[in-house]
Amino acid sequence: MNHQKYKNIVDSHVHWGPSITLGMEVTTQMILREQQEAGVTHVIILPFPSTAIMTNDVNVQLLAETRQISHFIPYFYIRENFSPIPEGYYGGKWHWMRGWQDTESNYNVLRDPELPELVAKLEKTGKPIIFEEELDFTVQFVDLFPNLRLIIPHLGMLGGNPLDFLKRFKNKKNIYFDTALGQKSTIHEFVKILGPERVIFGSDIPFGSMENELSKVLAQIGRASCRERVYSGV
Repeated sequence: MNHQKYKNIVDSHVHWGPSITLGMEVTTQMILREQQEAGVTHVIILPFPSTAIMTNDVNVQLLAETRQISHFIPYFYIRENFSPIPEGYYGGKWHWMRGWQDTESNYNVLRDPELPELVAKLEKTGKPIIFEEELDFTVQFVDLFPNLRLIIPHLGMLGGNPLDFLKRFKNKKNIYFDTALGQKSTIHEFVKILGPERVIFGSDIPFGSMENELSKVLAQIGRASCRERVYSGV
């Protein structure tokens, strides 16, 4: 199935490069093949957390790759030292900060004296942040720092019940959600409540495929205008 009839289809959640935890690498050629099969025109690429935590080199390498592939859009992995987003990146990724990787953050981070300075720098750039945390942590963070533009991946699925995320943030216009690995019915509910402007297509390669994740979005959104918007990104 090819979706080229839509002018721009942006995959907002694609991992690129090596993963120390998985012992594998997502190459540029792998992503390009997925794009061709699914008809995706632009890709936001992110480093794997396990690699980015170990070294900032992967952030640098990712940015260099986007200079070779013009439709690759670089996002910077915000590391455990609260590194701000440098020039050249279009957004950032915040992932279970200073805690158990892929599980939860250290909740004391909300009282870290470095955090307000980092958030001030992030607010100044105006760039979106993919923000992956548990629901309670996310609520606390948003209450403390209400001006950041956040994208919650997987409709909140890895941080709790997606419908709980939807309930808590439906009236927060600065909070967006990506659809990666979400259920069809859940995607439909988010678009119905939030509108397509705040729901963003993502595949989460290598954990999902562009074709399959895109098809789930298409199956749940009936109007072509909604489809175009849900792919357009923030």
